[in-house]
Amino acid sequence: MTTEDVRAEAERPLTLPPQLTPPDDGTADPDSVPPPQDKESVPVEEPSATARTTDRSGLTAEQKVLESAASQPAVDNPWLVYPKVKLVKYGLSRLEAVKDEVVALTPDVLPGVDTVTGSLVQVEQDRVIVEATQASDELRLALATRYGSDAVVVRVSADPAPAEEDARWNDTSVGGFYGGARISTSVGGCTNAFPWRYSGYHAMITAGHCTSLNGSVSTPSESMGTVVKDTWNNSKGTVYIDGQSTYRGDLSLIKLSGSKKSTARIYVGNKTSGSSRAVGGMWSRRPTYGDQYCTGGTSTGELCGWKVNALKINVRYGSGNYARNMIRGYKQGQCNIGGDSGGPVYTVNSAGKVIAKGVHSGSGGGGSDNWGGALDPCREYFTDIYEAYYGFPGVIATS
Repeated sequence: MTTEDVRAEAERPLTLPPQLTPPDDGTADPDSVPPPQDKESVPVEEPSATARTTDRSGLTAEQKVLESAASQPAVDNPWLVYPKVKLVKYGLSRLEAVKDEVVALTPDVLPGVDTVTGSLVQVEQDRVIVEATQASDELRLALATRYGSDAVVVRVSADPAPAEEDARWNDTSVGGFYGGARISTSVGGCTNAFPWRYSGYHAMITAGHCTSLNGSVSTPSESMGTVVKDTWNNSKGTVYIDGQSTYRGDLSLIKLSGSKKSTARIYVGNKTSGSSRAVGGMWSRRPTYGDQYCTGGTSTGELCGWKVNALKINVRYGSGNYARNMIRGYKQGQCNIGGDSGGPVYTVNSAGKVIAKGVHSGSGGGGSDNWGGALDPCREYFTDIYEAYYGFPGVIATS
């Protein structure tokens, strides 16, 4: 498998129900589309007849995975084969195993691993790149001894481990809770991402490291609900969920309490903004290299101009926990800071609606002033929205 194969897989459109499929995947330039609205001016929407007849919130994660597999297009001519084979020493499955193991080992097993900040597979070179703050002799020797001298290469990253606690400020259930708003949990302060629907319940998704399973969540104004699903262990990092065999980044599903509701909108604009946009759906495919996008957080507001430069990367946060199968982007200018965690990652389409791309997890770069330049750009890590779609029951709420 080469980089082109990975890119082709990421760019392949995925089959989604009509209400989740936007007319376009949008742009990372919100100034080029219709303006947002203040919450007070947004009418309360009742679900349309179409929405009621196409409700898919009752789908389980397993049903969505099976449905996706069944919807793949058939080959026009099963007898026509175009072989493309490159013989390699290790292969993707072995390299993925190395990528996952190296971030789980302790210094007594792998000396020098405490300096490791991330790992990713470089498929065209048939090897794993281990990112670390220094390429010490003990780390290089330990890696070569355990995996093979040509299976792993160390890339020095001067940037320290990203801050995990990238944990608008007065959101209430009046008119429904919005995404992109400040939330508080036993873990700390963060931002929520997108409204969700499952089995008739109203819900919200955010970053897993912002919450604790079965823990309560609130805004500064009122209680919101309880965490019912989580892909994150607060002492380890990403973990498997519900018996699945895919690591699904850094995610949490919050079930709203009682009759409280969430509305298919997110806050946009600066960190105290009351302006919002409707959620139009999810991206038609998974992220790939060069994709541009925006993030929304309650500490830095809306930041656009991010560009994807790594796929399925494992990253070690400052707490020592590892986020697995993440997407990384970079930009210059203002970086994300504490309190932005769990916020929405998105673009805006020609109709002025938000198209969901993911959930913000952590950040790095930019130095002590959190301002990225050419030599030390901002780094941003997010979980692909498709991990929430396939990992959690239900679907994103759309308008």
